[in-house]
Amino acid sequence: MAASGKRLAGSADRLSDLPDGLLHTVMSFLTARQAVQTCVLSRRWEDLWCSMPCLNIDEREFSTSAILSDSDSDSDSDDGDEGGPNCTRLEYFVINLLMFHSAATLDVFRFHSVSERKIKFADQWLRRGIKRFPKVVDIDSKNCCCKLPRFGSSSSRLNRLHLSRISLDKTFTQQLRSGCPVLEDLELKWCVLEDAETASCTLKNLTIEHCTIYHPGALTIKVPSLTCLQLVAFSRNWDAAVANEMPFLIKATICTIRLIILPWKLLFSLINVKDLKLTGFRAPANLHDGSDTFPVFHNIRTLLFDTCDLSDKFDMLGCFLNNAPGLEKLTLESCMLPEASKGSKTGGNLKKASLEYDDALTFQCPSLKLTEIKYIYDDDVQKLFDLLLGAWSNLQNTNIVINKKT
Repeated sequence: MAASGKRLAGSADRLSDLPDGLLHTVMSFLTARQAVQTCVLSRRWEDLWCSMPCLNIDEREFSTSAILSDSDSDSDSDDGDEGGPNCTRLEYFVINLLMFHSAATLDVFRFHSVSERKIKFADQWLRRGIKRFPKVVDIDSKNCCCKLPRFGSSSSRLNRLHLSRISLDKTFTQQLRSGCPVLEDLELKWCVLEDAETASCTLKNLTIEHCTIYHPGALTIKVPSLTCLQLVAFSRNWDAAVANEMPFLIKATICTIRLIILPWKLLFSLINVKDLKLTGFRAPANLHDGSDTFPVFHNIRTLLFDTCDLSDKFDMLGCFLNNAPGLEKLTLESCMLPEASKGSKTGGNLKKASLEYDDALTFQCPSLKLTEIKYIYDDDVQKLFDLLLGAWSNLQNTNIVINKKT
């Protein structure tokens, strides 16, 4: 295509012949800056960006290196501005973008900031974007100073909400509970939560990673339709975390960055899960207060322990296996394992170790077909063989695969 708007002889501009809706779909894969730059392609593209339903504003595009890499870069940028040249370019661009952009509704509104300082007009831009009734909102603010504007009626079409480094007050909890009628996907990363409750009747996917609860309190999850749950180092108060019954739960990942006691209340909330991953946990002291105190996972099919402490002679693992009648695959990855026999460094005491574990462990997991163990150090191999001879003697139908973690 010629920049002047006239087609070159013998060439066919088939892309420009497409209707606006399809061209807007093409532009949805571009950042806002790239989409605006399409105006130089031809007269057909001159005003298309003004009505595109996706706004993807990314500050990284306005770094000095990114600007200089473009053929249309401006060598006279203002490096003396208080916010730096990146912020100056970004502010100038977004102000003009929102001034001329005329789409009444948005399919996607994204804003990613990498500045250490608060961007001058960021809060205004977020309000303008959210007022366009977006289906998808994705906001990442590195400086953690941005606050999420109130959605009001603008959340009527909101289906996916991903927030990173955003401050969320109590109005956010209220909005989730009753103001987002079609919201299915919520992701919070490195956010500050004023209210520790997450309640929604429509949510299906929930991710909470490295978030801080501003006021001391237990994380409470009231999401009955949830199918996928991911909690990663959300709070220091793991033991108090609780979730209401989630009958449709398929996948759950519970991860901590430090070795802590398995959150008992939260564990009971996961009894309907089919795929469970636990990272960084150890057994509670009251694990064997009664056989009926450990939850029964009737639906679970896959179970993964990652960097967990199983040095309690597999007590925690045994409780899971004996209460998971449908479990088919077990994975132990970089876990702390018990010693097979004190002072044993070779295979000479294999029979003794095997008898010791036969007396101590009784695993009843009839559906288990595959046990995969991933180790880090070569010295662990002999210990793994010693342990498996005894610990897995009651699991005749399972295949055991031992691999070194790469």
